Amino acid sequence: MGTEIIARRRLYDALGCGFADKEEISFSLKLVDEKMVFFYLGSNPQFGVTTIEADKYGIPGKKSNICKTKNDYKSDCFFEIVVTTNYNASDELSEGIANKDPESRNKLLKIIETQAEIFSKILDAIAGIIGLKFHRQFVLKQLIESSHILSGPEPVASFAGPALEVLQPITIKADAQSKLENYLQGLSSITEEKLIKGGSIFHWLIKAWQETDPATKFVYLFIPLEGILQSNSDISNDATENISLLEDIVKCTESEHKERLMEFLKLTKQKFGPNLNMRFEQFAKQNAIPGWEADVKAFKKFNRMRNLLVHAGKKEVQMNLDIKEETRTLEDLVERYLGVTFLRSHDVYQSRWRPIRNDNA
Repeated sequence: MGTEIIARRRLYDALGCGFADKEEISFSLKLVDEKMVFFYLGSNPQFGVTTIEADKYGIPGKKSNICKTKNDYKSDCFFEIVVTTNYNASDELSEGIANKDPESRNKLLKIIETQAEIFSKILDAIAGIIGLKFHRQFVLKQLIESSHILSGPEPVASFAGPALEVLQPITIKADAQSKLENYLQGLSSITEEKLIKGGSIFHWLIKAWQETDPATKFVYLFIPLEGILQSNSDISNDATENISLLEDIVKCTESEHKERLMEFLKLTKQKFGPNLNMRFEQFAKQNAIPGWEADVKAFKKFNRMRNLLVHAGKKEVQMNLDIKEETRTLEDLVERYLGVTFLRSHDVYQSRWRPIRNDNA
């Protein structure tokens, strides 16, 4: 078995940063799990300055710039974090790395990519600590994150550009202006207060539309949906029955804390409002768009996924679910119920990517 040194590196433009009496800072430290972290702050990062130029959207009929590396980015100060670890490679793979074999290099770089999420979380933690303690401007503008092989005759790097979303062609017809004007006339009767409230909800829908990472998009989509699900303090029937049972038990006890317990149960009744699943079910039932029963079932699943994403991480969810497809389905659900709220109709824009609804469920 051979030992190869693999790494994940992140480069930031340290915006507005400059040295008072030094030209650069460079040091390293060892983490508890045998990983090493290397830090650099200055104008000449150890692994150079490489950025990626890529289009975010692919427009039909137009050439898209998928992934173009550039080496001419200028800044007075860069902040570089490199996390390294040892990888136990087969003798064959190590021999290939030593001989600069392209196939061996690509194989090891792909292995690094399988560990990218772990590396990225470590980089996030380190960058967050530095930004929080010293200044957020050190880590405000990320330029690139890349995989590296540091062992062998020479270092090898791999760069990946952002995902490209392929859009659909949209034909604007002759009657478009009149339709837009007629439809948007209703804005003139909406108060500023309502527009501001609606804007705070649509702000997150637009952020979700613009987000390319499916897991982040999934979490963003919940915010506008929660914004239209009004919170209230009405206690559910099941909770009322359970608390009443507890009250009956407490009334029969001879405990010296009887009065305190009764007061606690009284307060619980006031604060035990319906959870998010209950609120969505009430909202969906009230509006009763075709397929609302299936929407209720889907929402419960999505809410469980959201909790997993927040508490267990993306990898845990991706092991069991197609997060990209689930995000697309959640997006359809959110858009339709925002349509019910703001457009008074669940009929929203048509898209070839919109999933087929089971309106008979």
